[in-house]
Amino acid sequence: MADISLSNNISSELMDILAADEIQPGSDVGYKICKLLWMYHPLGGKLVEKPISMALCKPRTYNVETDPDERVVSQFEEVWNRLGINNKIRDLFFLSRCYGAASIGIGTHSVASDDVLPTFGLTEDDIFINVWDPLNTAGSMVTSQDPNSPDFQRANQQLKIANRNWHPSRTLKQFNGTPIYLEFQPSSFGFTGRSVFQRALYPLKSYIQTMTASNLVSQKAGVIVAKITQNGSVMNGLMAVATGRKRDIIKEASNGGVISIGPQDDIESLNLQNLDKALATARDNIIADIAAGSDVPALLIKEEAFTQGFGEGTEDSKAISQYIDSKRQEIEPVMAFFENVIQYIAWSEDFYKSLKNDYPDIITEDYKTTFYRWRREFRATWQELVEESPDKRRESDSKVIQQAASLYTALAAKLDPENMATAAEWLASIVNGTETYGDTPLLIDAEALANYVPPPPEPLNGNENNQGDQA
Repeated sequence: MADISLSNNISSELMDILAADEIQPGSDVGYKICKLLWMYHPLGGKLVEKPISMALCKPRTYNVETDPDERVVSQFEEVWNRLGINNKIRDLFFLSRCYGAASIGIGTHSVASDDVLPTFGLTEDDIFINVWDPLNTAGSMVTSQDPNSPDFQRANQQLKIANRNWHPSRTLKQFNGTPIYLEFQPSSFGFTGRSVFQRALYPLKSYIQTMTASNLVSQKAGVIVAKITQNGSVMNGLMAVATGRKRDIIKEASNGGVISIGPQDDIESLNLQNLDKALATARDNIIADIAAGSDVPALLIKEEAFTQGFGEGTEDSKAISQYIDSKRQEIEPVMAFFENVIQYIAWSEDFYKSLKNDYPDIITEDYKTTFYRWRREFRATWQELVEESPDKRRESDSKVIQQAASLYTALAAKLDPENMATAAEWLASIVNGTETYGDTPLLIDAEALANYVPPPPEPLNGNENNQGDQA
């Protein structure tokens, strides 16, 4: 009987690169290999996307002090979401981490890209937002290498995209890491930041080898070893057929089936116990090396749940929270840039007029004066990454209220009515500031309380005066 083998000519560029002996610790990563690692390596997406996705997993909280019925903030958030700003910022940092550098720009249909970005009169229909990787901006994001230049280690102010200049007011450049003097980065075609894969290329190659080993182990894990007693040193044709039939029976047996074997026969699985610990240890060490070479904690790469306990679980969650906070600090300037632009689009003159018609007693100034007041009062904050449980939140609120109530009680006996009303109003603001009682606020009329005169105490019974007369 002839064996027929089918050859698979499908090649893998990533495997061809990572299997090359030329890759050694410290090897450079070019644009192509960064792209392949991001697209195909099992850990590529985690190194590039995981930190940014976690940092942007919760939307920012906005507040404007003079905001009738929160319509100013609502209008801002609606325009922000319709334009997909969060997704654009996310993609900017994805590209920056992958290649070491990226840029983003705001284009307009009505005004050329080399002109200043308009402010008042800007509309949603007029703008478009593009995110560019180093191949799109090749040559225009190179930092100055002149130590005496005011722009030393800074990227060119004006980007050039496909022979078209973009005004600096329209664009932002983002580097992953600080540019190093005279250190050319092949992944970003310039003296710019470094790819997140730069220092982790060799362990990323080693991780592929552990995947190959795991695949081989999985293929051998189902092998059954049948130790069948041989009758004599020479097996005739009949015995060979019988032995083959025994193997077929063992192969076909499944759960619930019964097979019969001889007293000298033995059936067991292939012993792979010696590989278990070695393979798991090697994989853990490689992931630790990848975490050390990149800026992503090993816990995020392995996607392990945080363990419990003071020394492990709690501290792990704090470390991850601090790491994500550092990523949010990097994202903050880009957020502020787009928040500034979206304000001009969302708080248009038409929106101002509709709000003034609905709230003439609150909106009393002209459009630009009101607009600039909204901008001064505009506050944007990040939501906490690790939320406190409802029980712990109620416990914390209870402690705050108890402390405030104790201070109020200590002062109440020494205050005049006006200051007493001020202290009561302060206590009410403390209570209303908690999440537990914020939905049902405590309202106090401070003026009425200041003018309140308590009635004289009533006698315990009606015989006090009679008893005094009799005495």
